[in-house]
Amino acid sequence: MESIERIVSADGLTRLFLILLYASVILVSYRWLFPRFTPTCARIAGGFWAAQALMIVLALEHRPSTSPAWWLWDLNREYNIASALASAQLALVGGAALMSAGLNRAAPNWRRVYLLALAVVFLILAWDEYYTLHEEMQHWKRYYAAVGLAVVLSTIAVALRSPRRARIWHVCLIAGLALSGAGAIFLEEFPLICGDLGFARLNGCLEFDVWEEGLELLGVWLALAAMLGGISDLASSAKPRIRLLLYALPVLWMLLLFIYANIPQLERLLLAKPAAVDFETGLRLHGYQVDSGAEATRIRLYTSAKRGIYEGIGYTVQLVDQLSGETLVSKDEQAGPLPGFWMLKPGDAPLYRQSLDLALPPATWSNRALWITLTIWREQDGQRRRLGIKNSDLELLSETRVNLRELVLPRPPLAFAAQPLATFEYGFALAPVRLPERATPGETLRIDFAWRAEERGREDVLQFLRLEHQDSGASWDYEQAPLGPRLPTRLWYSGLADSEAWEIPLPADLAPGRYQLYTGLYRRGNLERVGASDANGAPFDDMRVPLGVLVIEA
Repeated sequence: MESIERIVSADGLTRLFLILLYASVILVSYRWLFPRFTPTCARIAGGFWAAQALMIVLALEHRPSTSPAWWLWDLNREYNIASALASAQLALVGGAALMSAGLNRAAPNWRRVYLLALAVVFLILAWDEYYTLHEEMQHWKRYYAAVGLAVVLSTIAVALRSPRRARIWHVCLIAGLALSGAGAIFLEEFPLICGDLGFARLNGCLEFDVWEEGLELLGVWLALAAMLGGISDLASSAKPRIRLLLYALPVLWMLLLFIYANIPQLERLLLAKPAAVDFETGLRLHGYQVDSGAEATRIRLYTSAKRGIYEGIGYTVQLVDQLSGETLVSKDEQAGPLPGFWMLKPGDAPLYRQSLDLALPPATWSNRALWITLTIWREQDGQRRRLGIKNSDLELLSETRVNLRELVLPRPPLAFAAQPLATFEYGFALAPVRLPERATPGETLRIDFAWRAEERGREDVLQFLRLEHQDSGASWDYEQAPLGPRLPTRLWYSGLADSEAWEIPLPADLAPGRYQLYTGLYRRGNLERVGASDANGAPFDDMRVPLGVLVIEA
């Protein structure tokens, strides 16, 4: 006779595991722990146990993939109610350890140091629980295991030197760490189990993510119970307002998470330069900051996108020489952990902040006009696909690359004449110029112009050079940017002192004779000349600075 195949529900096994786990822990706790709690500590411990039990029930019993409400309590997602609850519970463990260290003033210093160390560890874990900082660390499990082992060993050492009646709280703390470590470090490595179990066949697949989260939550709860137990033992020495801090700590922690999550929005409004660049797929650049340091330039980007769209996004920022188009430095970076707060639904488009450090090129590229450009891409199947730009209020260099801003790397100033030949509006000064005595038509005339800027440049101005025949009055003009195309005056900075060798091609039909040379500046936008004065402050006629006489030979 054929045997009847047994079919077991994967979800049923998960429910059974969690029911047995939570029921056994709460039964032991009500027998051995709760009778020793003060009423305040008992209410807090019971409230957190009930909250996480409710969260797990919701995660198991109501899991429609399209429901925004389900996302709020999904145990495997960050920045929702479940992760906020876990973070608040860890923070309360750290806060309770701090309170115990403060209340137990008669304890030896080593015990108070132990409590302070526990507080630091659990507060860091609380922050990491919500913002998943460990995801950016390589081999984070090794570090966490080492920290956990250190806490266990120090707890055993403290327990051996503690009164017998207090050792129950040390056992409780070690048990909590063991449960959390089993979930976060070991159970996470279990593969997905589907099909045949040997003694039965699974209906569905056995996913250990809920098992893992259940163990972590319950382990932290036991650690919380241990800290609350220590405070209960010290209740006689605690003032009522100190005990009320236990109620306030989770609320204050949630408020801190909310404020921190909205810092990018405040930065964008108060500090960032606004932008409106729409990329395909719905990603939008709202603003950016550029902070130049001695060795690197930090770029902060403020973008918004729906959570699903943001996954797999990466950024490329480049430093590009405007004159040659050469890319000097490039930085690629995958989008960091998703910030935000649990009140945002999956359909919302929260604001994300991304920081990238762009190393500065060698000093040979100083005093040149550079661009900082941005390209956004998405990694799919190991390939990076650049996102096209649909609309932009910033300059576009291609269909996928936008120019964030111009940049100049300052160069140590060159020696400048003690007394300038001329001073111009905008705080520009021209040093005395040495002219060649003679030249011939058709040759290249070289003149070195040295400039100093005592203010930041405001707009582009051009410098003209006029050769005026002393006998006939005929003239010939040549013009270019004072320091050539490598550094337009709009990018000049206060303290600039630099020079440019002009290579001026003289016309082949230039009439021989003596020529008076003049120079000056005019605005590129409206062609108006810029006011010029001599070293004593007297304005030059027609805003032209006389340079000297050049003889053109036949």
